[in-house]
Amino acid sequence: MAGRERYYLMIRRLSAFRSSGGSGASRPKWIKRVVVPVVVLVLIYAAVSFYIADSALDAEATPLEDRPEDFALQYEDVEFSPRGWPELTLRGWWIPAPDARATVIRVHGIDSNRSSALGTVPALAESGYSVLAFDLRGHGESDLAQMGAGVHEADDVLGAVDYLIRERGVEPGAIFLYGRSYGAAIVLMSGWNEPAVAGVFADSAFASLSDLVVQEVARRTSAPSWLASVLRPGVILMARLTKGLDIEGVYPAGDASRYPYAIGLVHCDIDDRIPISHLERIRAEVRYPPQLTVYEGCSHADAWDDYPDPYEADLIAYLDERLEASS
Repeated sequence: MAGRERYYLMIRRLSAFRSSGGSGASRPKWIKRVVVPVVVLVLIYAAVSFYIADSALDAEATPLEDRPEDFALQYEDVEFSPRGWPELTLRGWWIPAPDARATVIRVHGIDSNRSSALGTVPALAESGYSVLAFDLRGHGESDLAQMGAGVHEADDVLGAVDYLIRERGVEPGAIFLYGRSYGAAIVLMSGWNEPAVAGVFADSAFASLSDLVVQEVARRTSAPSWLASVLRPGVILMARLTKGLDIEGVYPAGDASRYPYAIGLVHCDIDDRIPISHLERIRAEVRYPPQLTVYEGCSHADAWDDYPDPYEADLIAYLDERLEASS
């Protein structure tokens, strides 16, 4: 009898549970209230991260604006391949100095090309420095290719080194790298492990690409800096998934620390695109005190435009000092 009573009691409780809706009815409501908003936020986060990564890692091929003849310079059109990339062709100008002592490889910034700041070349040629100015992959007249966040472009620069030695007979130890903005970061990444390079002059380099991307998000949008920082992991992940690039590993400040000699550094004090804090981080990493100049009142990579004479003097003084040291 006791067992039958317990049986009926269980049936009554089960019926009451079902009639009230039980957890079977409340669970879907809980899922909708909590899980669905979380999924939506994750999708929005992924979409925004993808957009930022895709925009930041996309380069535009712009037409050449100036040519060497505009500055009464003799030159030849040249072609070569990046080191380890025989399927790509890079195009540039070989501008020989009348009495060359060494050669400078010029590396332009993102969305720019080899004609950028071409006005610096006459002073170099007059001081005995031949110049190889070329378009990075995906820029100017070079072959179209995915932007490599500086990692692949370092091979472009090393391909230029190989070309000079192989085709122009330039002696190893008489080659210098000179870059501006994105190109400045690339030369820092390129020269430390290349014995043919005698010195590196970097104008407006960034210290860390992932940090720069976060700063660009905050600068270009109304997003507060904390929100831009929250997006950083997503941007890094999307760059790896969609572009195959580890932008967190693009750290020119760390590459600067590997140089066994002093590098040259230039920056503008009111640079809002690559703030001067990047210069301070690079300076803190180097092993030897750099030749460093901060120009006042100029914007991003505008030091030469605003201070051409002292800028050219600083550049040539660095090259002369390094050339003498490496001789």
